[in-house]
Amino acid sequence: MKQNLFQDDREKTQHLEAINRLCQEFPGKEDFVQQCYWEFLAPLITQATIRTYLTILVTREVRMFLSKNKRPQQLIQ
Repeated sequence: MKQNLFQDDREKTQHLEAINRLCQEFPGKEDFVQQCYWEFLAPLITQATIRTYLTILVTREVRMFLSKNKRPQQLIQ
């Protein structure tokens, strides 16, 4: 897990809950959902000064990506 990305436990919990919700939306793709989430989050979280809405933004991006790409192999090239 990306422990050093988070400012506190509350922020960490918010992201983990967002990942769990996405995993429920896309059953059978749990590992891929987590990978996508961390890849979308990493560049945003390191530069964000206001981090309140990052879970919403990243969740939206992951959801759109997964909806467009039904096969996980398309991300890994």
